[in-house]
Amino acid sequence: MRKSDFGNASPGRLVPITVTNGATSVSHFAFVPDPLPVTFRLSVDAWLAVAEAGRRLAAFNAVVNERFPNPQLLMRPTIRREAVSTSAIEGTFAAIDEVMQSELDASLPRTTAVQEVINFVRATEHAYKRRHALPISSRFACELHRILFAGTAGEDWQTGLIRKTQVFIASARGSGIRSAAYVPPPPGDALSSGLSHWEKWIHSDVKVHPLVKIAAAHYQFEAIHPFTDGNGRIGRLIAVLQLVDYELLSHPMINLSPYFEARSDQYRTLMSNISKRGNWNEWFIFFCNGLAHQALEAESRVRAAIIWRDAMLERLRKHRVKGVAIDVVERLIEYPTVSVQTIAKRHKVSVQAANQAVSRLVTLGVVREPSGKKYNRVFVAEAIFKILLT
Repeated sequence: MRKSDFGNASPGRLVPITVTNGATSVSHFAFVPDPLPVTFRLSVDAWLAVAEAGRRLAAFNAVVNERFPNPQLLMRPTIRREAVSTSAIEGTFAAIDEVMQSELDASLPRTTAVQEVINFVRATEHAYKRRHALPISSRFACELHRILFAGTAGEDWQTGLIRKTQVFIASARGSGIRSAAYVPPPPGDALSSGLSHWEKWIHSDVKVHPLVKIAAAHYQFEAIHPFTDGNGRIGRLIAVLQLVDYELLSHPMINLSPYFEARSDQYRTLMSNISKRGNWNEWFIFFCNGLAHQALEAESRVRAAIIWRDAMLERLRKHRVKGVAIDVVERLIEYPTVSVQTIAKRHKVSVQAANQAVSRLVTLGVVREPSGKKYNRVFVAEAIFKILLT
């Protein structure tokens, strides 16, 4: 981050900072974004991207609400796929099957990566439950941050708190602050004031299209960088929650992060270009293209899930299978990995009845046990797992 990178159109200012590391002090500068404007001048291409994203989101929402009496069945796999991808953007890698198996059997040892992914799942579920009682705000973000890092190597005295120390995003040019790709506002007035403006702007009645509002708020949160770590994950989660708050989605069932993960360099560069040159339109186009792409992909996944579910239920009917096996198949979209014990508990039946149901589903090719173990077996509906989670 060099002073010469920032032009006159930059929506912010550079402020001097001093960072102390032991006995050494380094003087540099940080970027403090201006409060978000009350309006944006969008290009034709940006408006087209906004319109297409809105159309795709509406189509996806309609399919979910028309074809699923209980859309929350889709939330569980969606949240877990998002958790894996949003964590990967930040360098935390965990396989989705590891995560699902760890959730199924809490006695299994968990890697730090798996724990962080599971924590993101918990943070998302907490956010969705809390959003009516506590609107999106710095306090809300702090709650999510506390859940995200609980019990992980990243948990420290600043977990769940707006940072009290200066941070920076390192670059390939070097590890020191003078080689940093980005240096966000210093702790104190600049940081707290920026967060306060961000919070008020989100809930203000500015004449901005909701999708533009979400994209702008996401940039601003990233630019402010309120936490020592986890800003990207919290910011992307807030963006999805805003889609629900603005009634563009009925439930948080869009995975934004896979699109950003596949284009992580572009994702970061376009946000950087706002800070340096005020290039909002390129960012709005990218963000809305991502929403449109992910809404279309999500719609395709949902349609495939419906076809699979109906085919499996028809297979069971042809073989005159009744009772708990039918109930299990109905919920395999929500729980594509199961065990005899979880089926017994979830469906309030005996272990014997659960075992008989699983055996029938294995025989009919609905689920299988990939490990070959005789005890503590985990059964996977591989087709629906692939449709919804990979």
